[in-house]
Amino acid sequence: MINDYLIYVVLAITITAIPGPAVILTIKNSIRYGFKISIAGILGNFIAMITLGSISALGLGALVLASSRIFTAVKILGCMYLIYLGIKAWNAPALQHDALNHAGYQNTKEFFPVFKEGFWVGMSNPKAIAFFTALFPQFIDHSRSFFPQFLTLIFTIEGISFFILSAYALVSSGTSHYLYKENSMRFFHKLTGGAFIGFGIALLYEK
Repeated sequence: MINDYLIYVVLAITITAIPGPAVILTIKNSIRYGFKISIAGILGNFIAMITLGSISALGLGALVLASSRIFTAVKILGCMYLIYLGIKAWNAPALQHDALNHAGYQNTKEFFPVFKEGFWVGMSNPKAIAFFTALFPQFIDHSRSFFPQFLTLIFTIEGISFFILSAYALVSSGTSHYLYKENSMRFFHKLTGGAFIGFGIALLYEK
């Protein structure tokens, strides 16, 4: 059991640390809104993973995998949302340093929109979907009490994810001053937009 848990921890660290939609979104939010507001997106991702883990635990993840039509519908919806975020980021204005500080981006009113975006990115994240539908159930021993195992596994990956995404946010906010020039900010928007579009297309072709 301990060996299985260690394997799970290694998998959770690997899956979370490798840049994906959640990491790209965290970096984007941290640079554009600042560290504090970027935490809203991380919390949204946190809730999304609890939701996906609960769906998996209820057996609905297996149902999605078993039904090609449902699985295809989920992929298409996720693909469309990630591509939408990519286009939105690609076309975002290249704001200057003063605009970033005074246009309301640090205002707490941005908290809920960023939280909501983080949640939907988490729900459409190809890595998260694959992890919770295919891998997560395999670490639950059905001969033992289910609920303590579920809480242990879900809060393990949640804690790892929160720590790693917060680290990305902290580093990004600390280096954001390098992007205050208009050309640098425009390049960053194209880069993050292209990444989201790429993840959306990758999700569509996920087997």
